[in-house]
Formats: sequence, C-alpha cells, structure tokens
Amino acid sequence: MGGSATGGDAGGVPGRPLPRLTPETEFFWTSGADGRLRVQECEACAALIHPPQPVCRYCRGTKMGVRGVSGFATLIGFTVNHRFSLPGLPAPYVVAHVALEDDPRVRLTTNAVECDPAELKLGMRMEVVFEQAEDVWLPLFRPAADQGAAPAELPADEVEPERMASRVRPMLTADKFEDRVALTGIGASELGRRLMVDPLSLTVQACERAVADAGLTLDDIDGLATYPGAGMVGGFGEGGVTALESALGLNPTWYNGGIETFGPGGSLIAAMLAVAGGLARHVLCFRTLWETTHGERMRLGGAGAGGGGRVEGAASWRMPFGSTSRRTPSR
Repeated sequence: MGGSATGGDAGGVPGRPLPRLTPETEFFWTSGADGRLRVQECEACAALIHPPQPVCRYCRGTKMGVRGVSGFATLIGFTVNHRFSLPGLPAPYVVAHVALEDDPRVRLTTNAVECDPAELKLGMRMEVVFEQAEDVWLPLFRPAADQGAAPAELPADEVEPERMASRVRPMLTADKFEDRVALTGIGASELGRRLMVDPLSLTVQACERAVADAGLTLDDIDGLATYPGAGMVGGFGEGGVTALESALGLNPTWYNGGIETFGPGGSLIAAMLAVAGGLARHVLCFRTLWETTHGERMRLGGAGAGGGGRVEGAASWRMPFGSTSRRTPSR
C-alpha cells in the first residue's frame, strides 16, 4: 500500500475545482479517508473498471462492486504545466497519467507530487497519497521509495497499433463518398494574438473569404458544419451553427456541429458525407479560436469576462426573458 497523507486543513485548498459526488462515484472520491484507494470491479470477471461504468467493457457483465487496491502504479505519461493556473492549483504543477499495478488497463489522470518534475521518468513506480479538499480525497501520486534498478516497461495499450487493422471493416462498396465531393474554397480571418475582436466577426470574415474563393455567393450555401459547436466556451468556439446562420442570414437545409468528433476534420468529413448523400450542395465548414482574446478579457474583467451569475453570448438575448430554447426566430 502506498503511503497516505492529508494535505492542508479539513477545508482543503480554497477554490480548487472538485468533482461532484454521485452514488456511482462517491466510493472513489472518499476512499482516501482511510488511506486506501478503491476502484470499481466487475464481479463476473474481476476486471477493474475506471471511471465507474454500469457495464464491464470486457465481459459485458452488469454486476459491479468495489475493490481496494495496492495504491502502486506505473508512470506512463506526464506534462509539467508552467503557464496556466487554476484556483487553488497554481502553476507549475504536474498532470500525470498512471497505470495501476493491480490492473494496468486502469489509467488514472492525477497529479505527480512530492518530487522534482525534472527527475520524473516514464516507467517510474508511483504510490498514492491523498489530499483532502472539503468532502473529497484527491488521489495524487508520488515516486515510490522502492524504484528498482531501472524504470519498468510501459504497459501495452489495450489495442496495440499493429492490431488496429483488425478493427477496420471491409468497405461495403468500392464507391467512395470522397470521389463525389470537391473542396472548392478556403478562407481565413485576420490572424494574431489578443486581437480583442469578437469571435463571430472573425468567423464571418473567414467564411466570406472561403465562399468567394469557391466562386460562390452566400445564397449558394445550403449546409453548415462546425467544430466544436455552440456548447464549447473559453475561447474555443464562436457560438456554433445558429450564431453564424443568424449573422449571415443563411437558410441551411442541413447542418452539423458538436465536440464528439475528431476535431475540425470531423466537421469536414460530415460535410462531405452530406454532399455525397444529396443532403446539401454547398456546405460551409468553419472553426474559430480566440483563446488569447478570451483570456485577456477574463484577466481584465471587462466586457465578456463572464462570471457573477450573468449569461453571455447568444444566451444573453434569451435567458433574461426565460427563453431557454437554443433556436429562436431571428428573421
């Protein structure tokens, strides 16, 4: 069992982001109260499952329990964060990824503590220590005293790269959707750090240039695709499809947006599929990043900084009147 400790007083570190305790996760976040790390276990095949799930990913069993584990793990990845701080978590700090010795398939995201980050090495043996923050015991990991002569071999991934080909199913037909689609235009807005420009203005600028480059007009656009969509905040989006549709007066017959795809390329492939399937003729794909401007606004505390229980962006035009529907008539 790795050593255990309680950091700070019972109140923990003020302001540190903490997980919400639920009936499914409370056992994990409170297990450090007695210094013992606990992980969900499938009672059918004894596999450890993390994060807790209603079904075992290995045998599909649904009878789940909890097992106390050794608290030892292998360091399989880490990042030293020098730039960004969180409330109660000032930089620099180490975000670490560890594989439990009890079942290396279980990977925990954690912090490496009580060590010089420059001395961390992949394969190091780590042991759990706990830091109490309010009603949560955060499992952190420090280098174990018994390191051995050399770092351990890193555990293999569940799906090794050379086996990935076995997961790709044969094509149903030799007809490829990409053969029925063309990328006809590209455009970018003004680029720079801390431009202090509204993100939707940048999006409109880039989209107008892309449409012109394609030899089209905005009236030709009958589809929109974006990543990550309207639900993403913090400088990583511009308001999504509905914001651009309203700004440009578009009337798309097909649109797509969301974070659960493989980045901006996912929105592009979705657009290609829509055109190949006859759902749209000309799909405008877009993505906006304004992280540095957003961060500067937050730092200055001026307009657009958010907080204080206020709503911002597109929601600010609806929520004060109790209208929570995302799609509100704009014309």
